[in-house]
Amino acid sequence: MLHTIKDQGGGVIPTVPWEPTVRHPMLHGFSAAAWQRVSITSFLTFIGAGILMVGFAIASSHGAGVTNLAVAFYCMLLLAGLTAAVSGAASTYKARREYRHGYTTLQSFSKYGMYYRTLLQLDPHSGVQVRAAGEPKLAQSELTQRWVASRALYPHADRMSRQDAAEAAATARRVNETNLELIRAKSTRARLVNRFGAAAGNMRADARKYTSAALLTAGGGLPALIFCLVGVSLGKPVWVVPAIIQGSVIAVLALIGRRKSVHAARLAAEFLGVALKDLPPWTSIGAPDSPFPKDHAAGNPVA
Repeated sequence: MLHTIKDQGGGVIPTVPWEPTVRHPMLHGFSAAAWQRVSITSFLTFIGAGILMVGFAIASSHGAGVTNLAVAFYCMLLLAGLTAAVSGAASTYKARREYRHGYTTLQSFSKYGMYYRTLLQLDPHSGVQVRAAGEPKLAQSELTQRWVASRALYPHADRMSRQDAAEAAATARRVNETNLELIRAKSTRARLVNRFGAAAGNMRADARKYTSAALLTAGGGLPALIFCLVGVSLGKPVWVVPAIIQGSVIAVLALIGRRKSVHAARLAAEFLGVALKDLPPWTSIGAPDSPFPKDHAAGNPVA
């Protein structure tokens, strides 16, 4: 299912009193919030291990005799990165399963789950409703207080039976049909399509994905790349192979993104009937002072 509505800001503290009286059954297994905590912890470990690994590798290159420590932190880096990736994927999968059954255990869904405010939010341990559907995001201090109050009364959550899950899924499906309509108006891809035409808008959206993937690969793999280069400087040419592979992946992703972006610009110029040099910037979509009408492609569907 698609997710479209972002909730911005740091959250609110409601003025009306709240009591942990409303409970809902939850799906079996770890909640999306639990997987998210594992993912965040693993990612922080990944960052810390990467910094220490680079430090020990540099010290080892100066004869400090800490090569084994550098290798140990390199192994920790790989393990933490793998754990962060797996738990992050599991969190996203479970968040979408929760969405399909009409609730969430997350404070927000980040960019992957934007129906946050259309769902009621449950405490992942007790199943107590801490925020009703449609209400704004809670401040973290208020959310923590509600967690504590909920778990003091209900240490464990009730679990959905198969019949409960089927009924919840049917109700959530009707809500999803309404939410799907919003994707056509609020997503970046849809706004690009409405602004520059179906062909140019979709290709530009794809180009953004490839460029983002290249940047993420470059940033996330920087500690490993530095470690490989240090290994080469220590007289171990075999360490240059991972660096070449990583650099090649980044270059290919960036090249694909660049080519798609250039092609999208040509299609957009043709669609708007302007010269390529007069094409408005992509970031101007939705700007009120744009010199071009926003409804050029009002009849074009979003692919």
